[in-house]
Amino acid sequence: MSFNFTRKSFDLLEGLEENNDKEWYHEHKEDFKAYLREPFADVLERASDRLADTATPLIGSAKTMFRQNRDMRFSKDKSPYNTQISGLLTSSGTKAEKSGLIYLQLNASGGMLACGFYQLKAAELAPIRDRMIEKPKEFSKVLKDLKKADLSLSHEDTLKTMPRSYEEYSDHEHADCIKLKSLIAEASLPKSTWLEGDVLERIVSYAVGCASLLAFGKAARE
Repeated sequence: MSFNFTRKSFDLLEGLEENNDKEWYHEHKEDFKAYLREPFADVLERASDRLADTATPLIGSAKTMFRQNRDMRFSKDKSPYNTQISGLLTSSGTKAEKSGLIYLQLNASGGMLACGFYQLKAAELAPIRDRMIEKPKEFSKVLKDLKKADLSLSHEDTLKTMPRSYEEYSDHEHADCIKLKSLIAEASLPKSTWLEGDVLERIVSYAVGCASLLAFGKAARE
């Protein structure tokens, strides 16, 4: 299945990295729409169709894409535009939710996928942490399923010590995961994935591999 991603798509992203200003972007805005934003929205919509009858029925479209303009109000970096194209697949088909999701990004070097629960507040993480403690075998299966899919949870966003009120579980078999502030499994997407039209299959396969992680988190938060 082909999408309108070409060498020009990556030339545009490289160009924006080198010329992150309003004049350059407005000169190339229509090309960004034709070679990047519209085909990206198409990928999200087709992935939604493919996932509709699976264990991970997630929805994405142009509505779940992030804007090209950056919010600079609280940032020292005053570059006006994001240099990547990105969006979400979520259970509600909106960006305003804390349920498990899949994040898709296209950038000048290729891109990435991320699945799971990102930067939740302590109160939002508590049900998931509690379920790890109460159902350790179930969470062990989540980790095994990720491993089968050549995935694993990222340990970059983690506490140095056990979270407050979980100190007594420092010897628990899942203590390292209880300390995580984000439960995310990531995968890279090389340029060839976009140029050769394989991105849709990669997303669907990835979603299936993350299904038990999303299901575990959803069950904990219901």
